[in-house]
Amino acid sequence: MSQHTEQQHSAGEPAGQFPTGTLVFGLILLAIGIALLAGLLLNFQISAPLLFISLLGGAGVILIVAGILAARRTE
Repeated sequence: MSQHTEQQHSAGEPAGQFPTGTLVFGLILLAIGIALLAGLLLNFQISAPLLFISLLGGAGVILIVAGILAARRTE
């Protein structure tokens, strides 16, 4: 059995922070699901390469902004 102390818990990230990578991955999956569902319900075709390029570009922008905000917080 391992014993947990207050020092072990306080050494990590605060419990209130949400991992940016998880948020971006969730947003990508949500956007893909909404785009595919809208394509089926509204009878239009989606260009898959254009959709994925747009999603990767958007994810990159979100990660860059999150990195800048995290760097400003630690200063």
